[in-house]
Amino acid sequence: MGFRTYVLRRILHMIPVMVGLSILIFVISRVMPGDPVRLALGPEATIEQVEQLRRQMGLDKPLHVQYLAYLSGVFRGDFGYSLLTRRAVAKDLKDFFPATLELTTLAMVLAILLGIPLGVRAAVRKDALEDHVNRVVALAGVALPRFWLAILLQIAFAYHLGLLPTIGRGPAPATQITGLYLLDSLLTLDLSAFIVSLKHIAMPAFALSVGTLAQIMRLIRASMIEELRRDHALAARSYGLPSNLIIYRYLLKNAFTSTLTIIGLSYGFLLGNAFLVERVFAWPGLAFYGVDTLLAKDFNGVIAVTLVVGVAYAVINLFVDILYGYIDPRVRYGEG
Repeated sequence: MGFRTYVLRRILHMIPVMVGLSILIFVISRVMPGDPVRLALGPEATIEQVEQLRRQMGLDKPLHVQYLAYLSGVFRGDFGYSLLTRRAVAKDLKDFFPATLELTTLAMVLAILLGIPLGVRAAVRKDALEDHVNRVVALAGVALPRFWLAILLQIAFAYHLGLLPTIGRGPAPATQITGLYLLDSLLTLDLSAFIVSLKHIAMPAFALSVGTLAQIMRLIRASMIEELRRDHALAARSYGLPSNLIIYRYLLKNAFTSTLTIIGLSYGFLLGNAFLVERVFAWPGLAFYGVDTLLAKDFNGVIAVTLVVGVAYAVINLFVDILYGYIDPRVRYGEG
């Protein structure tokens, strides 16, 4: 199977997943206990006011009619009206999603840049002191709650040392292009805004990255230990090739393929489960907004947040599958 055919098949596989996801999210949101209209209007609202708002939102129609109307609106970029913020949900997504995207992307970059070399060093120095220390750190990173680590970072770097701000995202750059403060400040060459944004995002990004960093480090270590025992690694050593060339040029590529799945899954997980870190740092992200909409029984907000996270999760895993096929041709040939 050619690479283009493999990519096309993976994209086509996404269509039923997206349809099933939209149906599941819509039905679950509609069967949740509580009346969102009554919650939005308050206990003093009359029955006539409640029924009028219910008709305006289309909640008086059959469920399948509501779904088709909502799906039609989604394709137009219209997610409905938020009962929580009293404005269009699309506007809320535009304001909150870039913050979470920036936070999770930086957290994932930190996890990859730190987890891979630490995992390689632990494998190369197997059973040495460095390996034992890395294994303890990896175990702690998986076990420690993110919100607890976030609070410790605040106490250490914000309260005692006064090096970093405690909460918030900081002021927006003078010129906004993508809504990602770090990227916008770089595109506009605003160094002062970049430094301010980096100081605000440093602690939440690190707190969010620790669990994924530990998983990547453990997987890379296990894969590299297996690769170091293979015949081609022993043959390369017997030829007198430099150790770093063998490890980083030939062995790491094979060891990294098994870690791609965790990276893709972790990225999607971080997008939808960053709310604890966002709460601790008062980070104005999508997870923060999603929890508020859920507590307020804001159906349109809940569906939109879940749908955006689900689509992002599927797209990221599609990219990982494509990268799999590019790195390892056996994957795409196996599908044929």
